[in-house]
Amino acid sequence: KFGATLKTSRLLLERAKELDLAIVGVSFHVGSGCTDPETFVQAISDARCVLNSASICICL
Repeated sequence: KFGATLKTSRLLLERAKELDLAIVGVSFHVGSGCTDPETFVQAISDARCVLNSASICICL
């Protein structure tokens, strides 16, 4: 609904590198009514994946 998928995030990171933009962080929103801890776990895992991808893009 909001934001970018993991696949799209990778493309955005690659484009940011082409434009010499510094990625300084990521954010996520699981929904204000979310009460399922696993949803938070998945969101944090996905955010880490994006940050790891950013590190790889920077090193290329």
